[in-house]
Amino acid sequence: MTPLEVQCLSQDFGRLSRRTVLEKAARPLAAGLLLSGPLGLIAGCHRADDTETEKTAADDAFPPSGVIDDEMLAERIAEQAVKNDRLRTADLVIAGGGGAGLAAAARAGELGMTVILLEKMPELGGNTRIASGYYAAVDPLRQGAAGITDSPEEFLALLAENASPGLDPVRWARLRRLANDALPVMRWLEGLGVRFSNDVLEISGSLFPRTYKPLQPNGEGYIRQLAAAALRTGAVIRTHTAAESLVTSPKGRVLGVRARTRDGRTIEIHANRGVLVASGGFAASRDMIARFAPRYADLTHDNAPGITGEMLLAAARAGAQLVDMDEVQCQPGCPPGGTRRVRFHNDVNRFIFLDRCGRRFAAEDGRRDMLRDKILALPDAMAYALVDDDGFRSYNRLIQREAVLGVESGDAWVAETLSELAGAVGFEPDILEETVQRYNRGIADGRDAFGKHVAQARPIVRSPYWLAPAAMSVHATSGGIFTDENACALDKDGRPIPGLWAAGEAAGGLHGPNQLGGCGLADAFVFGRAAADSILRAG
Repeated sequence: MTPLEVQCLSQDFGRLSRRTVLEKAARPLAAGLLLSGPLGLIAGCHRADDTETEKTAADDAFPPSGVIDDEMLAERIAEQAVKNDRLRTADLVIAGGGGAGLAAAARAGELGMTVILLEKMPELGGNTRIASGYYAAVDPLRQGAAGITDSPEEFLALLAENASPGLDPVRWARLRRLANDALPVMRWLEGLGVRFSNDVLEISGSLFPRTYKPLQPNGEGYIRQLAAAALRTGAVIRTHTAAESLVTSPKGRVLGVRARTRDGRTIEIHANRGVLVASGGFAASRDMIARFAPRYADLTHDNAPGITGEMLLAAARAGAQLVDMDEVQCQPGCPPGGTRRVRFHNDVNRFIFLDRCGRRFAAEDGRRDMLRDKILALPDAMAYALVDDDGFRSYNRLIQREAVLGVESGDAWVAETLSELAGAVGFEPDILEETVQRYNRGIADGRDAFGKHVAQARPIVRSPYWLAPAAMSVHATSGGIFTDENACALDKDGRPIPGLWAAGEAAGGLHGPNQLGGCGLADAFVFGRAAADSILRAG
């Protein structure tokens, strides 16, 4: 949501409050819908669960840990960018300022390397900033407290089962690293000031309770803390600077990046040790989706606008192998013609999917690719996600805000009773009521009609009831630069390309046809950090 949208919503809350249902649902939001800083955060919703931590961070010029203020961060980035405007050389040059790129920058600084990070958009974050924020890892402390038995071996087995029935040794090694390193990297993030809830969740597509929610909304905490850590160690971050191609030697070594600045100048940044492509996938490029994955060309996407894939093609021109370019991950999102997405589908224990008649059609905790195909096969490829008020309030304030704005724009519905909700959407009231009653009975009996695991599921009983379209939307592209377990980019013969690494969604061939929920961010941070370690070793 843009700051302007939030301002408009706060101005309109007098009208909203006259509706009995929205008054009940939205009053806690209305009290805090004032802007705080350039990113339009909701005032009154603490960025962490400790008000004193936030005050301490704001009082410190740049605290070693705790909450980082966005305005402070933006000022520091601008200051060092001006100071280092003529700097054209660093040990590590990073294309992309999302989760993977910032993880690499923070780790490289810890290792004593100099860093220049290029981000084409006005602000850092990419898809990580707008992600729901869930992180997948085997965490004996949190899972053990919840009575959940898990292991990296079980995590690896599930990753491999969903990635491909026949994995080559390179992909297997990458998945093993993800399963083994997700926890130590999570602890590293915590050491940098990222704070997680102790709740253990099974989210959409995770297929097991091993995901964790950061206390700051969505992915904002990751971006703030990683960027701050990188800046503390001297990294130079340049926004409004788009990496466009790679500079190579006659023998094929990658020597640096050619980029376009905000004022249209073309500059070359030399890398003493290596270049990391961490600029994301191509889900926001209609042309690239049509070229590589035409089945999904008519779908909307939920990606940041800068996720357009140019550096994947640049890497290919430098000799990198691109793999799985036709593999696309979809999630419920905004249907064609809609104006905004509303995310009621994150926690599988809180929602149900409905078809156009108000009937369930699948187990909500199933594989993402299975749910994608079932929804695309429905009339008009349209489904809906239903939660009660407890489910609505279980989500963070930014997701709640999306829902309230969605009701205002006609992209979501809320009603005091299921019968009223059915009438607003066009369902038969009797069908919707019977659907919800059968689902609740299944929870009570411990047996769901569609095979959903309901031991932790919550019945849908508390009014008001919320509903949003759940059309398929392009969530991530699994194709990209083929890499090894150290994030080294590989050529068409499977050999490392000297001087080139890739991480995050820019790296392809890891997740295959079905990415587990919570693994996108874990992938970005694990392999962004691994790339920095590998670059140091490479010399």
